[in-house]
Amino acid sequence: MKWMENILKYFKEMETRTLIAIIIVIAALLATITLVASEPDTLMLEEIVIKSASTPTMSKTNISGRILKIENAHDGGSLFVNQIGFGIEKRGNYGMEPVLRGFKYSQLNVLIDGGVQTTNACPNRMDPAISQVAMEEIEKIEVIKGPYSVRFGQSFGGVINIVNRKPDRYGDKKIKGMIDAGYQTNGNNFYSNAFIQAIEKSFDLSLNAGYKNFGNYISGEGQKIASSFTRTGYAIKLGYNPAENQRIQLSWRQSKADDVLYAGLPMDADWDKSNIVSLDYAAGKLSHRINGLRLKLYGSFVDHRMSNTLRPAFKLTESVSHATANVIGGRSELIIQTARFNLLHAGLDFKQTGKDGTRERLVHKNICTGQNFDPPKAFTDQVWQDSKQSDLGLFVENNWQINQNLLWSTGIRSDFIGYAIGTPDDSFREYYGSKLTPANRIDLSATSSISWSLPREVSLSLAVARASRAPELSELFINHFNIGMDAYEYLGNPRLRSEVNYQTDIRAEKQWGRVVLFGDIFYSYIQDFISAAVDTTIARLYMPCQEPKFTKVFTNVDQVFLTGFEAGADLVFARNWLANIGISYTYAHNISWGEPLAEISPLTLLSSITYEHSRFMSKLNLRVAADQNRVSSHFNESATPGFALLDLYVSYRPFKPIECNLTIKNLTNANYVEHLSRAYKAMDIESLYYEPGISLHLGVRFTF
Repeated sequence: MKWMENILKYFKEMETRTLIAIIIVIAALLATITLVASEPDTLMLEEIVIKSASTPTMSKTNISGRILKIENAHDGGSLFVNQIGFGIEKRGNYGMEPVLRGFKYSQLNVLIDGGVQTTNACPNRMDPAISQVAMEEIEKIEVIKGPYSVRFGQSFGGVINIVNRKPDRYGDKKIKGMIDAGYQTNGNNFYSNAFIQAIEKSFDLSLNAGYKNFGNYISGEGQKIASSFTRTGYAIKLGYNPAENQRIQLSWRQSKADDVLYAGLPMDADWDKSNIVSLDYAAGKLSHRINGLRLKLYGSFVDHRMSNTLRPAFKLTESVSHATANVIGGRSELIIQTARFNLLHAGLDFKQTGKDGTRERLVHKNICTGQNFDPPKAFTDQVWQDSKQSDLGLFVENNWQINQNLLWSTGIRSDFIGYAIGTPDDSFREYYGSKLTPANRIDLSATSSISWSLPREVSLSLAVARASRAPELSELFINHFNIGMDAYEYLGNPRLRSEVNYQTDIRAEKQWGRVVLFGDIFYSYIQDFISAAVDTTIARLYMPCQEPKFTKVFTNVDQVFLTGFEAGADLVFARNWLANIGISYTYAHNISWGEPLAEISPLTLLSSITYEHSRFMSKLNLRVAADQNRVSSHFNESATPGFALLDLYVSYRPFKPIECNLTIKNLTNANYVEHLSRAYKAMDIESLYYEPGISLHLGVRFTF
């Protein structure tokens, strides 16, 4: 294995510009295959899941554009509120994150357009990857529940692929577009968005731009919740089809969030700026055997600043943190028709993640001794310690349609991972000595699933997988920052091992005429689960006189497991009526510590009834969450009461180009809190983070 160690060392020591050059060379070599292209095909740059006409894909869910338009979510995380199996982690009204079956953060592989990846610059995750996407630009969202694909990086607990709007080449119009705007009463919120595309022969150009200004909202009992933010952004796509079976596309997205209040965190965001650029090439039917080629290069650049200006602690210590996060990567994939009913995906991907930044503190008063400083004392703290992670992945995934009713999918993946730390803090160096840089590693993942279509409209699916996840930079290098749900300072651990997930899903579906029933049971056994534990040998570094006195250090937990189910039914009745109901539950336990895992959503029921006509649509949505009393004592987690929530959505099209929307959220004005929401922190008052009370939303959309 010495040669593998040398390869890892080589990739770790390469400069970013060298890595980019290698990716470009690989892409150029693969692109030469397109010279033999001859047969036309319809190209889809963004879709990631192979679909079979006769058998279901294991644990795959699509969130359609129609649903996204109806619910008109204002934030990336809030898109998943009404999706079965999901919970939402909320620190503010901006930058929420989805939690799938208890898996979160880097345990979920969040992609943009089938491969672009970005990451948070804020150590408290004010700016998760999904917050960098404009809601109005999304065409649909693809979800794979579980680690059942190896094609798009390490997928530990699931894949979320955000598919943005593609050029519409149907019809004779060369210019198409849409303008929409709206107002929401609770918070005095305003939003607007404009989309336009132009098509001329083989070229197409599209532009999407949006603006949001949201204020502080009122809870069901009249409490004013700090939650305001302003967001602007735009996206440009330039496409060229050199042949009917080829497409080249350049995309650039830029967004900025200003003055974002985070009631669940000790600081607020002054700004969060992001730039994402990507270049795609796709070709179909290059030869009798080569069914397709996909190439992608991308870069993501996030600039984030947060401060405690509006917090009570500001008069004692002024704190400003400025951090950056960059991801540079690419992927190449060949789709090979190895037999008439067998499709093989083979390729490689690469990404390098780098994070850096400092926190500047001006201390006016030492709260431990009471001593005042005039002038105030200045301190500089390392946020990310100029840390980097590189990942070169090789994958093969095969889909064999054994017969009309039987599909077998298998895949294997190997990731070569290396790390670096550029400017370690003295306190971090003092604790870890010369072992500051984590060991290079090779992570292996494999999956296999089989799906049957049986008589009497019954389908069954079984999937198994072994998935690995390498530690992320915060788990390795964070240095005495309060980034958890509790009051502890957290310290990274360069000696962490990769997590390993052994997961199984069994899914069944039955159709009786207009009724469809489904159920999915999963079990996940995880070794070396990454958590954090109190180390009584390490004192609190900042404000040492305050509780808690000691530091939490990231560590590997030998054994944990998660198990649960999702079940539901869809019913089409009468004319134009649709009803559905779904229920989900996850039971998660830390075997080694003998307690529940923290931050697990409670039993949740989702139900809706929809009426849809050519010009009119209405939907009544019910969401019921049970009490969550299975909480972690190690993280001082609080139990939360259950709630029931009703939302009404109405859409009417008086004329073909105009659509009017009316939404009433929280019809009963319930005063409720999501279990995964962080409680108020570093504020004048102590409170749970309550959700908005009743709110009326009015919107209009003009299409041309």
